[in-house]
Amino acid sequence: MDGTANLDVHTLGIIGLAVGATIALSFTLLSMVLRGMLALHIWAGAFWLLTLAGLAEGYDENATFLSTIVGSLLIAAANGAMLGGIAIHIKYPLRWRWPALLIALFLAVQVAFLLTPPPQAVEATVFGVKSIIWDAWMIWLLLFRAPRELRTGCAFTALVFAIDTFFYLARAAVSMHPEMESHVLLSSILTTSNYLFGILCTFLLSTGFTLMLAQRLVHDLRCAAEIDGLTGLLNRTAVVRESNRRLATTRGRSNSALLFDLDNFKAVNDSWGHAGGDAVLKHFAETVRASGIPEHALFSRYGGEEFLLLLPGASPNAASSLAESLRTRIEGAPAPFSGASIAFTTSVGVCTSTNTEIHVLIQAADEALYRAKNAGRNRVEVA
Repeated sequence: MDGTANLDVHTLGIIGLAVGATIALSFTLLSMVLRGMLALHIWAGAFWLLTLAGLAEGYDENATFLSTIVGSLLIAAANGAMLGGIAIHIKYPLRWRWPALLIALFLAVQVAFLLTPPPQAVEATVFGVKSIIWDAWMIWLLLFRAPRELRTGCAFTALVFAIDTFFYLARAAVSMHPEMESHVLLSSILTTSNYLFGILCTFLLSTGFTLMLAQRLVHDLRCAAEIDGLTGLLNRTAVVRESNRRLATTRGRSNSALLFDLDNFKAVNDSWGHAGGDAVLKHFAETVRASGIPEHALFSRYGGEEFLLLLPGASPNAASSLAESLRTRIEGAPAPFSGASIAFTTSVGVCTSTNTEIHVLIQAADEALYRAKNAGRNRVEVA
């Protein structure tokens, strides 16, 4: 029976190495295609570290320097890499000295255990505590620091780490059994369960990371389709769609649309080049956003040098006052560019109506804008 158990453990170890290497290779090949996703590169490295740790521990069964120190260091580094990849993926500013400190502390404990071997229960408990700390840290990031648009994938991955935590708690409880060291069958079952759970957890973890990557890709593609790359504002298609949704909730109330056009923008491009023109566009967007426009307002780059500010529920006086305030602010805030300043102005067309059709509001605001430009520019006209 002992020979069969040992054979089973060796077989499971080989299967675990094959699974780890396959997943690590898959993530590596995927990272060669999705080169801009830094988290993917880091997670690929983490899976390689886990595979190498399994190889070191499987090669050296006598718990000498190779398995105790090198294997433990590789596992701790893999945990740190997974944590760092999660932080980068959700754009959380992680301070790397804390993961490094945890790795160093665990390594010091392992060196002490190598010099003075402790009871198996103590060693298993220390390893479990270390794993639980990493798991809890990653669960906290995934559940409480992930942005809303990435929560589905993050929640699944957090569940995998939670399962891992419960496993180590159960393992620690079993390890503290008073007859653990003399109970051959219980010890064999615990060893086998470690291998089986490791294989299962690796599969689930790779699935969770893949789901997180897919969500990030979908979100980034959606942003690229809806966000103007230069100013960071909604583009024309996105603002029209979002406007229709918001205006549908304001029936019976007045809504206002402010349509801006940067005066003589072609002359800016001719004098300062397209880089100067881009600087003016970005400065205009930043100035308007910094002016304290209402939270529920929609601000977008409507096309070229035209910008749309939609104010659901705004009265005619409020819309006109805001338009004049913004026009004055723009006139007095030239755009910085290459150590110089580019002065520019804007004309504004304003429309206020109880009509909830965005195209009707924009058309009326555009007619008012046309009058403002014909009247000499740098002025506000109300439809």
